[in-house]
Amino acid sequence: MTVSCGKESGIEPIANDPCEENPCGNPNQCPDQCTSVDTGDAITDDDLNPEGTVTETANGYLVDGSLTLNTEEETIVFAKADLDVQFNDDGTLKSISGTSEIPAPTNYFEFETPVQADIGFFTGKFLNENRDFEIKLVDERSYFVFAVSAGLELKLGVNNDPDAHKPLSIEAPVGGHITFIADYTDPMFFFSLGGDALGGDDNNSDNSNGDSSSSHNKLSSVSFGGSFGSNFMYEPTNPVQGNVVSFQANQVTGGTVSLFKLLKASGMYYQNRGFSADLDFNEPMESDFGVNYRAGINGKLDLSMEITSFISFGFPIGSGSAAVVAEASTNDGVTAKAFINGLVDPDLSWWPDFIPLMPDGDMNAYGFVEQTGNFDIGLSGSFDIQMPTGNQGMEGSVRATPEAFTMQGEVYSGDDVWGASAVFTTNETKCIATKPDNFSDGISETVTSQIDAAIETTQNAIQELEDAETQYDLELSLRGLRAALPGIIDQADAAIDDAVDAGITTGRNTINSYLSDNNRILCSDNLSGQIDAIVRGHRNALTRLRNAVNESNDNATTRIELEAALRDLASLDRINRTFSVTIIHGHPTFGCGDLWTMTASRSVTINETVLTSSQKAQLLEAADNVKYIEEADGIRIEAQDIVDQLPTVEELEGLKDNVEACVQELTNGIGGAGFTYNHDTKEFAHFIIINGEEKEVGSFNIFDKNELIEVSRPEIGDCNANGALNKLMEDAKARTKQNQ
Repeated sequence: MTVSCGKESGIEPIANDPCEENPCGNPNQCPDQCTSVDTGDAITDDDLNPEGTVTETANGYLVDGSLTLNTEEETIVFAKADLDVQFNDDGTLKSISGTSEIPAPTNYFEFETPVQADIGFFTGKFLNENRDFEIKLVDERSYFVFAVSAGLELKLGVNNDPDAHKPLSIEAPVGGHITFIADYTDPMFFFSLGGDALGGDDNNSDNSNGDSSSSHNKLSSVSFGGSFGSNFMYEPTNPVQGNVVSFQANQVTGGTVSLFKLLKASGMYYQNRGFSADLDFNEPMESDFGVNYRAGINGKLDLSMEITSFISFGFPIGSGSAAVVAEASTNDGVTAKAFINGLVDPDLSWWPDFIPLMPDGDMNAYGFVEQTGNFDIGLSGSFDIQMPTGNQGMEGSVRATPEAFTMQGEVYSGDDVWGASAVFTTNETKCIATKPDNFSDGISETVTSQIDAAIETTQNAIQELEDAETQYDLELSLRGLRAALPGIIDQADAAIDDAVDAGITTGRNTINSYLSDNNRILCSDNLSGQIDAIVRGHRNALTRLRNAVNESNDNATTRIELEAALRDLASLDRINRTFSVTIIHGHPTFGCGDLWTMTASRSVTINETVLTSSQKAQLLEAADNVKYIEEADGIRIEAQDIVDQLPTVEELEGLKDNVEACVQELTNGIGGAGFTYNHDTKEFAHFIIINGEEKEVGSFNIFDKNELIEVSRPEIGDCNANGALNKLMEDAKARTKQNQ
C-alpha cells in the first residue's frame, strides 16, 4: 500500500512558496534571492538517472516514473516519482520538487510499507535559517526533505546486521506531519516530529502507540536520526567555562535520559557512536561505551544529589546543557563524566531553607557528575546571608560534592570587598568573613578617632579660653572706653580750673564795682572760699574716678566703685551756681578799724561746662559696660576650669603615637570573623579569629570593619585607646583638684 502525502491528504506540500522554500530553483519568480553556497559532496547530473516519462526543461527535466541516485555506497531509488529536477550551470543539483516514495538508507532501516511524500532539496544553511528541526544541519551540505502525514512502520537494523531487525512505529502528530530529512551521500537521516517531541517525558502520550515500558517503542514519541559521516554537530547552548564539550555526533535522539542516576535530562540527545536499534533507550547511559565516547543534550535537566555531611536534595535546571565524556582511567578502566551548565528554574521550593542563606535572583548551575556517582556541582548568583544584624547580600556560589555543601563569594561593603565562605552540615552552618585586602586602610584613624576627638576638644577648649581672655580684656577696658577716661578726667579738671578763674574774675569785678560806687576800701571777702566750696564736689568726683580707673585689682567691689564714679562725674557735667559774696569794707582815710568797717553782700554767678555732651555720653556708656566685666570674667574662669580638667595636647599626642604603634599588631592579628548557626535551636554564636585562634564574642556584623575592630581591640591590650584615654582624663581631673 502506498501512503499519499499530497494536498489531498490535508497538509501543504513542502515547496508551496518557491521563493521561501527554494529561491535558487525558481530564478524567474525569485530574482536576486539565490545565494550560492558550497554544498560539499555535491550531487551532479551524472549521479542521477531518470526513468519513465522524461521531459527536458531549460535547466533540467521533469520525470514521471523513477529517479535513481548513485552514491559511493549504494543506489537510491525515488520510486513513483513526479519530480521537477533542476541543475546549476556547473551540472550540480540545484533543486528537486514534487512527490515520490521515500527511499530508505538501507544501512539504517527499511519502511515496512512504501511511503509517498512531498519532496524538497535544500542546503543546510537554508534549512538552519528558515526551519526549526530541533537539530543544526551542516550549512555546506544539501538535504532531501520529505513531509509525511501518516504513521510509519520501520524495521531498524541492529549493528549493521541485515538479518537482525527491531520494529519501530512512528505516529504523525495530530494535525501535523512527520518531517524526514536525508543526506544519501553521507548517508544520514533524521525524523522530526516537532511540538511535544522536544523535551517530552510522558511515555503515555497519544504518539506512543504501545506499552510505555517497552524499549522498542521509546522512539515513537520523539525525534531521532543517524549520520554515518558524523555530520550531527553537538554544541552546548550553555557551555561550561573551561569544559566546552562540542563534537560531531553519529546519532541524535529526542526524549528523556538518565545519566548515572544523578541527572535526568529531557531534550535532543547526541552521541558519537553509530545509530543502533539495540541501544537501551530507557537508560542509554547503561549501554556499553568506550574511550572517547561523547554524548550531549540541550534541554531541561533535573539533578539529584546525596551529600553525606548534609542532606540529599536536587533541583531543576530549566534551560541547560549536559555533555558526556568517557576517558581512560588508570584505576577503573573507562570513566564517563557529564559536564552540565544552565539556568536554574526560578521555583526555589527545593532550596534547604533551614540554612541562613537564600538565593536572591537567578542562579546558574554548572559542574559535572561521574559514572562512579561522584559529582561537583556549583550554583552561582546573588545570595542573602541571614544574620542577626540583618541580611547581607553576597555575590558568589554554593558547591555540592558527595562530601560537603559549601559556599564561597564576595560581600561588598562600601569600598571594601570581603571574602565570604561557609560550610553547611546537617546540624549547623559555619560562616567566615575574610577581611578585605585594604583592611588596614583607615584603621589607625578609626582606632585613634576618640583620641583625635579629645585633642580637638582640648584645642577647642584652649581656643575658647583664649577667646574668653580676649573678651575679658575687652570688657575690662570698658569695651575700649577705659583708655579715654584719663583724658576726659584731665579735660574736666581743666574745665573746673577755668570755672574757678572765671568765678573769681566775675566776683572780683562785682566787689570792686561796689567799693567804687560807695567810696570804700576792701578790708576782706569770702569769694575764694565760696568758689572752692562750689567746685569741691566736682573735684572729688574727678579724684574718685581717677582712682577707680587706676585700680588694677578687678573684683566686685572695684567694679561697683568704678560704675558709681563714672555716673557721679557724668552727673556733674556743668557748674551753674549763683552765690552771695560777703564784703567787709572800710573808710578810705581811716582804714579798716573797728569803728570804720562795714559789711555788705553781693551775688556772683558761675556758669561753666565741665564735660561736653560727647564726654558725658562716653562716661555713661562706660558705666553701662561695667556689668559685662563680671560676665566675661565668669566665662574666662569657666573656660580655664575646662582646660585645667583636660589632658594637654602634648599628652594626647603622645597617647596617639603609642596607640598607632600597635595598629600594625592589631591588623596582623585579626584573621577574620564569623558565626555558627545551630539549625535546631536557631541560635547564632559569633567569633573572631586572632592570631589564628577563634575567640567567642558577642553578636556583631562580621562584614563591618569598624565593628570587627571594636570587638577585637580588647584582645590586644595596648590598642585599647578608650581605656588609655579615660585614664588620661581622670589624671587631668585629679591634677585640677590637687591644685585647688
